[in-house]
Amino acid sequence: MQRRECFGSIQEVVFRGDLTMTQTRPECRECQDMRACLNYVRERDELRKQTMIAQIIDLSRILSNEMGSCLLEVLSRMYSSPLGLALFKNLFLFFEVPRESVSHTWTIPISSTIMDLTRGGTPADEPEAYPKRFSKSELILRIILIQRHFGGNRKANIGLLAHEIARVFSSDDQGIRQIMAVLAESEVRKFKQLDPDTRTKWLVELWGFHDELEAFRIEMEVLRLKKKS
Repeated sequence: MQRRECFGSIQEVVFRGDLTMTQTRPECRECQDMRACLNYVRERDELRKQTMIAQIIDLSRILSNEMGSCLLEVLSRMYSSPLGLALFKNLFLFFEVPRESVSHTWTIPISSTIMDLTRGGTPADEPEAYPKRFSKSELILRIILIQRHFGGNRKANIGLLAHEIARVFSSDDQGIRQIMAVLAESEVRKFKQLDPDTRTKWLVELWGFHDELEAFRIEMEVLRLKKKS
C-alpha cells in the first residue's frame, strides 16, 4: 500500500500524570494506515530523543562514571516528560571540572544553518512533528560546568543536574520563551509571576525531580554549614 502524503503527521501529546492524547486529522478515522502511522511517529520521536541524548553525552566531558550515569538518567527522564519538547531547541554540553564552586552556565546562540554546515549537510527544515509549536530559529548552545558533585549520593547528583538545566530556562529570555511555549495557559500565568529562583524550583518539580531536588538542597546546606564552621 502506498503511503499518503500526510503519513507521520499524527501527534502524541503527553500531559502530567502520564495521560496521553493523540491528535489526528478528521480523515484519520477512516484511514487503514492509522496504526502504522502512529507507530512510525512513536519510533521517530524515540529515535530523535535518543540521538539528542547520545550527542550530548558524546560531546560533553564527564570525568566520573557516577556523574555520567546520573546525566543519562536526567536527560532520559526530561526528554520523556511533557516539558521535553522545550529541550529540542537546545544543545546542552556538560563539563565536569574540579573547582570549589558548584556550577556555572553559559548560553550561546548558534544559527541552525551553521550547525547544519558543520555536520556536512544542508540547512535542515524544522522537525515536522512540531510545526506549530516552534518556528525555525536559532539553536541555543547551553554549557553547564559541574565543578563539584556529591560522591555516593545519586539523588543529590541528579538533583544538581536537573536544577542546573531548569536554572538555564529560568534565567534568560530564550529559555523562558521556550518553556512558556510548552506550558498550559494557566501554568504560563503562574510561571510569569515567579522570580528566577522560584521558577527554577518549580520547573525541577514539574519535570519530576522533587525528591532529587530535596537531596541536592540538603547537601548544599551541609556545605554551607561546613564553610561557616
